[in-house]
Amino acid sequence: MADFDRKNDSKRAFPGTREAKGTKAGGPDGKDPLIEPAKRPERVRTRTILVQNDDGEGNWLVSYADMMTLLMGFFVMVSAFSTPDAAKFEAMKQQTAKAMGGKYTKPFKELSSSLRDILKEFKLDKDVTVEETLNGVTITSKGTLFFESGSADLKPQAAQVMAQLSDILMVRAKGFRVVVEGHTDDVPVLSKQFPSNWELSSSRAGTVVRLLESKGFPRSDVRPMGLADTEPLVPNRTATGDSIPTNQAENRRIVIHIQKQLPKRMGKKM
Repeated sequence: MADFDRKNDSKRAFPGTREAKGTKAGGPDGKDPLIEPAKRPERVRTRTILVQNDDGEGNWLVSYADMMTLLMGFFVMVSAFSTPDAAKFEAMKQQTAKAMGGKYTKPFKELSSSLRDILKEFKLDKDVTVEETLNGVTITSKGTLFFESGSADLKPQAAQVMAQLSDILMVRAKGFRVVVEGHTDDVPVLSKQFPSNWELSSSRAGTVVRLLESKGFPRSDVRPMGLADTEPLVPNRTATGDSIPTNQAENRRIVIHIQKQLPKRMGKKM
């Protein structure tokens, strides 16, 4: 009896099984619906990045243009408020030529050479020096070549030399400014005509300026300056106060600065 029950139990259908529902194994497509189907491969999503070629005209160009505009405006303002200086421009040209590996040529070489030739003709090339500067040429007389002690009248030879120099300046230094400095020693002047060395040095500078003006040099381009004994080349006296005649003679001099002027700005008087 027990064996019979076991056989029947093996054939008994349990709820939820195919046997209980009366279905056959396999679905309409021949597959078992209770068997978990294989997972499909996941789709890999890709992102497409579009690269636009703008030939270098990106947003940075706008910022760059704004910066250049601001810089240009800044330098225009600096230039408008600056004072023109020929010496600074010449120094900049010299440094630029040096940095670029070029050759710098002094701009006033022809003028200085012509002045030296005149001095050699009068055999005064040792008593008068000609020096090239960044903005022109400087002529310096030594000793009492131009004037006697305590006098503001040009010596005859000095007048001839200045006449020749004036002719050269009229041709080669047209438009330049000529500044004439009068210098004296420290010996006090006791005269009614010149109460002090200030009047004496100013009168000597004025004498040279008047000669230049008489040769046709524009008076607006000449300037006399009397400096008395304030800028000696060498000491007038020893440490004990004794005078040094040779040094005093060297300090009595006339200095002529021939300076190139920059073009005047429109509507602005220099």
